[in-house]
Amino acid sequence: MGGMLWYVGAGFLLGWILSTLIEWLWFRGRRVQSNSAPQGRAASAPADRPSGAQPGAEYQPYVAGASTSQPTASSNRPDPLSDIRGIGDVYEQRLYEAGIFTWHELGQVDSDTLRAITKALPTSNPESWIEQARQLAAENGRVGATYTGPVPSDLTQIAGIDQVFEQELVRAGIVTFAQLAQTTAPELAAIIPAHRMDDAIDFARWIADARELQAEG
Repeated sequence: MGGMLWYVGAGFLLGWILSTLIEWLWFRGRRVQSNSAPQGRAASAPADRPSGAQPGAEYQPYVAGASTSQPTASSNRPDPLSDIRGIGDVYEQRLYEAGIFTWHELGQVDSDTLRAITKALPTSNPESWIEQARQLAAENGRVGATYTGPVPSDLTQIAGIDQVFEQELVRAGIVTFAQLAQTTAPELAAIIPAHRMDDAIDFARWIADARELQAEG
């Protein structure tokens, strides 16, 4: 009886060794085949995607960088003063209208003047605005920066333009509704980074809305 159990155990062990060896040889063959595959396969991968993964035929998206002339960041631009804690969109616009456009410029103004310009609430702290403005100017290479262009518009009034997109436009020299209204969709596509274009962006709608807001004054 003991001898039979030994034969059975040895048979199982031998079967396990053979199956493991066959499996190892199969995986090795697949790996060699994969490594020897043409490198051009990756380039043709999009053609293998199902048609449902592609945008509809009626959608022709603009691709950032499609324009041959890439916009360059302008140094003569306003800074987002609303990045300062305590300054919202309303205070920011009042500062712009008073001729204070950059962090550097704000950092040179005394707290009483800032309070008067913004009509700040008694709980506001203009002293901290000054400190923050000087720090932001230093951290972003904007020490000494000034702006001599038109009073900036609040571009976030246009549907689809958030504060991030607004700053991309400002860095490209588009700060007013009038300037945005004069751009073209391909120009806007070259300004907005491709990695930000997760959804379809209706640049034509931006331009149309900018023209309407410009007409409203």
